[in-house]
Amino acid sequence: MQKSNVFISFSNIMAAPLSPNKNHSLSSNDLIIYSIYLPHFIELKSDLVKFLNSKEVERAERFHKEIDRNRFIIYRSILKFVLSAHTQLDVKSTHFDYTVNKKPYLATHPWLHFNISHSEDYAVIAISRKKVGIDIEYMSKDFDFANVVPDVFEDKEISIIQNAINKKSAFYTLWTRKEAFVKGLGKGIDEDFKYIPCLDGNHIIDSNLLKNTENWQLYSFDLAEHYLGTVAYNSLSTISENLVVYTIPNTMKDLLEMTRIRNNIAD
Repeated sequence: MQKSNVFISFSNIMAAPLSPNKNHSLSSNDLIIYSIYLPHFIELKSDLVKFLNSKEVERAERFHKEIDRNRFIIYRSILKFVLSAHTQLDVKSTHFDYTVNKKPYLATHPWLHFNISHSEDYAVIAISRKKVGIDIEYMSKDFDFANVVPDVFEDKEISIIQNAINKKSAFYTLWTRKEAFVKGLGKGIDEDFKYIPCLDGNHIIDSNLLKNTENWQLYSFDLAEHYLGTVAYNSLSTISENLVVYTIPNTMKDLLEMTRIRNNIAD
């Protein structure tokens, strides 16, 4: 029976401002992560919403809380800016298709893989020519994760959490690993979720679980205070020990410069 190799570890994170003149080309083994601190973009909401289509605006309006509507408008529109920078598509014309598990993709650019995650004040976008998944979580002090643990973790994983000095950090580390991995696989959370590997080290996985024989790397990282994340990357090539996370600029001038589009906002 064929097997898949999965390597899981922690990575340091290097934050860097995104230069509007950055070259957005992707080589075969590149993995690029963008970070969005959502509160910094609230004043741009009325400009950013103009880059959403009618269905996206309707989706935003279905959020009951204004803060959730604003967050969706911000990270959805900026996702389109990022994709435009990598594809030269017009931001307003960027259209998403969806897999059966509702993972968005660009039918016009099937070589470009991307994934987005958001939690409270942050959103992150991972871009690659290989399959990729990313998940971030705000480590809420009010969330009682003890009731969730038996349903989503195997015995050894439960033991790691229960014996950890910081049980909350251990829970969120292992959770984001499973979540990022299934997002990269395009599976979603299903009956296999409990058996998705999430502990440090190298794992040899039965292809019946992954439904293929691809090899993966997972790297956990601290995004900000009280925020943990993991990125899952479909490749054998080892990425840098330090992940570089680019901070998206919060001016329309710089966002437009990213895509080399100017004066394209409706009056």
